[in-house]
Amino acid sequence: MPLQTKAIKQKIKSVGNIKKITKTMEMVSVSKMRKAVEHVLASRMYARYALELLINISRDKNVSNPLMLRGAGEKELIVVVASNKGLCGGYHGNITRALNSYTKGKDTTKTRVITIGRYGEKICKKLNLQTFASFLNFSETSPIEQTKELSNLITQEFLKGEYASVKVLYTEFLKSTLYRPALREVFPVSVESVRNIIEALDPAIGKEVKENALVDYKFEPDFATILESILPGLVDIVVYQSLAEAFASEHSARMFAMKNAGDNATTILDGLQLSYNHARQDGITRELSEIVAGAEALSS
Repeated sequence: MPLQTKAIKQKIKSVGNIKKITKTMEMVSVSKMRKAVEHVLASRMYARYALELLINISRDKNVSNPLMLRGAGEKELIVVVASNKGLCGGYHGNITRALNSYTKGKDTTKTRVITIGRYGEKICKKLNLQTFASFLNFSETSPIEQTKELSNLITQEFLKGEYASVKVLYTEFLKSTLYRPALREVFPVSVESVRNIIEALDPAIGKEVKENALVDYKFEPDFATILESILPGLVDIVVYQSLAEAFASEHSARMFAMKNAGDNATTILDGLQLSYNHARQDGITRELSEIVAGAEALSS
């Protein structure tokens, strides 16, 4: 009995420690998720008016820009946004399935990827996709000045003409209990592609955007120069929001994974405590029986 109860007590202690760890990780994920959502909300107004300006300028059919034209090459560049850490439930599994579903049946030799996070590298390696570049330093606290490193890279690569299009695979953060993988086109820049990415966060943004006639205004130097100035900033905000949503989704997934782990630990603790009580009671009963038997033997 002593050995049995001692082993159960050790298990109770171990599971109790695991429960404390998972609870702490859950609270940390809650805090990080809130920060990521705050960053997305902070850029929402900029995204709205940038989209509105793009819509109005694009109404002039004579205005064009290399970033708005499909590339001459046959290759495709995909930015795969994952995380540096695990323990986030089915988060990476959803990204893997979405990427596999998109590339299945395609000539993957014409697909190159830029990965965000160590798990992004693992996912692409598992699917035999060629990795062009990898970023491991982004987080929910990364400012737009830091994420511009990524947007500048994909802009430069697209302008070389080697890629027909550039897409980003990330997870849309819908609410604290819901997220979903999404594959959005970044280049060529179009009103519809930018609207889809921005509306993923808040559908009301697209409805609020106004289409105003700009024909009565004179722009200096001209429409094309203005477009050349605002398009890089629009791409910056699209990349920034995609990363922010992905990080919010990651922390949401980890929060619920840790909550479920904590709940399971509680269930296991209840079972172990019950087993410990039974073992202890059996031991006491056995000792009492031995004492009674010994007393009867002495009296006989």
